[in-house]
Amino acid sequence: MNRDCEPSSAPARTTDAWRHFAEKYWAREPVVVPDAPRPGLDAAGAHRLLVAAAGAPRPTRMRLAVADGVLHDPGPLLPSLEDRDTAAYAARLSGPGQLGRCGWLLTANHALRLDFALWSQVRDAVAGLWRHVGRPPLPVTAELAVGTRHQATEEFGARPDAAALTWVLDGSLTMRVRPEHTGTEFELHAAAGDLVHWPAGSTHLEDRTRPCTTLRLTVPARTTAALPYVGEVVREVLRRHPLPGDEQPTTPHPVPAAPDGRLTPADRFTEPAERYAAALARDEPEQALLLRWAGLHSAAGLDPAPPPRAGVALTPYHRLRRTTEILRLRAGAGTLIWAAHGHARRSTSPVVRRVLARLGTVSRISVASLAQACDLRPESPELASLVDELYRVRALELES
Repeated sequence: MNRDCEPSSAPARTTDAWRHFAEKYWAREPVVVPDAPRPGLDAAGAHRLLVAAAGAPRPTRMRLAVADGVLHDPGPLLPSLEDRDTAAYAARLSGPGQLGRCGWLLTANHALRLDFALWSQVRDAVAGLWRHVGRPPLPVTAELAVGTRHQATEEFGARPDAAALTWVLDGSLTMRVRPEHTGTEFELHAAAGDLVHWPAGSTHLEDRTRPCTTLRLTVPARTTAALPYVGEVVREVLRRHPLPGDEQPTTPHPVPAAPDGRLTPADRFTEPAERYAAALARDEPEQALLLRWAGLHSAAGLDPAPPPRAGVALTPYHRLRRTTEILRLRAGAGTLIWAAHGHARRSTSPVVRRVLARLGTVSRISVASLAQACDLRPESPELASLVDELYRVRALELES
């Protein structure tokens, strides 16, 4: 595979730092690591993401908590373009007519998806850790948080089946973490640049005495974390294969019983169970899970990925540059799954297989040369459609 188009290798010291972290700290006990590799995001980038999330047409999930609850419609209390940085935002909220001296904590889930460059930097950073502890097969989610004078009033675990990686981007943070089954509480003090890690099954309390910005990645670490995703796939299969009729199941009273006293379930109760078993026997759940896994693998688990961008009108004279490895998987007879930057597609077209195979051997090529190498016309609709889709998910860039 040609490596020219892939992200440059991490510096040796970063690789060594992740190896040291994995061997000494990963999944052991709560710890603050001052010399851990950086997450690919700084406080300025986090502020830009929070401003973008607050102004998005369909706002990213944002939550503004104060001392006595959560503001369900924070409106003008969210970051705006007029706040030049986190400090300016915190100063504004402390002003008259705002929150004053009241403590607050703003959190945003999935804000990374709003900026492909920042999302890519975080993905590349954590990919270095996965080389040593294994790549998560389930979504790794990101939460940005900024707050001051805010102290949690009750313990919570965002995901009891997941480990946590929390980078302090600016300010300082005090945390009390309780791993399960230990009876021990760890009090951790972290400053800007530190990484806080705790294993799955931990609960924690946070205390931010002054403005502090954090990035937290939640990493599924137990098999039980897969149940919601498998369940959703099975539900989707059942929706595509409904039973005739939509009436609610009813049963006579009293329930019919055999001479020996055994109850005889009505057909309307046994049919859903049989349908569920039949759904699991099909290859649809496996194919859907494989498609989902391919997308996550191409994103180093970081989910959700930024949405596809707008396409462009390509001509045979355009030169293409591949930006990443395009993952290819065989998914049954004549079916191929490909994935890049968190997006996965399924295809049965021989043309798609030939084009992707050729792209896997080069880093730069023109549309005309790609068509010639695959024995296609430069104006081939299948070629144009695939190249456009690869461009939209940012696996290909145009060169002048």
